[in-house]
Amino acid sequence: MASKPDGKRSSIASVRDPADRAAPKMPLLRSRLGNVSINNQASWSLTGLLAAQRMTKNLKERRALKVNKKTEIVVPQPPSYAARPSEKIQVPTIKHILEDYLPGKIGEMTYDTTRAPSLVKEVSEEVKNLVKRVLPARYKVLCVVNLGERGQEDIIVVSRSLWDSHSDSYVAHVHQNSSMFCVVAVYVVYCE
Repeated sequence: MASKPDGKRSSIASVRDPADRAAPKMPLLRSRLGNVSINNQASWSLTGLLAAQRMTKNLKERRALKVNKKTEIVVPQPPSYAARPSEKIQVPTIKHILEDYLPGKIGEMTYDTTRAPSLVKEVSEEVKNLVKRVLPARYKVLCVVNLGERGQEDIIVVSRSLWDSHSDSYVAHVHQNSSMFCVVAVYVVYCE
């Protein structure tokens, strides 16, 4: 590229004056678009070619790494920073408490819609207090009681939880007589 008289270099795309007809003939690689001419001459350098080769090689290597990545199935483990309980829950003990308590409390009671709400609260509180006596330190208890009248229909009680299976657990027990059913679920969760 040649320098202009005022010290500035000319650009590849420049606007040409139509009165400037005495300019030398353009090479074949130059095309004219009205008053604008575009120079398509490629200027290649060895360092530019080497840099382009390195970039494409790096891109190819990265792409190959992404394609070859395999998915590994990891065995779920508790995080290393989580504290573990010193003692585990005795699930059979809690199950035995529920099996002994419910027949004694409900027995052959008949279903009464006015008494049912207070009975549910009473059973829930008493079961929580009984279970707390046998739990190790730092455990929390949640007790859910479902009480209803027995008729011709069936009922299914379902629950889902997300917790640490190493330290948390649950126990459920169903007691029924001729006029009512009672489903008690006790969830025991370790608090760090």
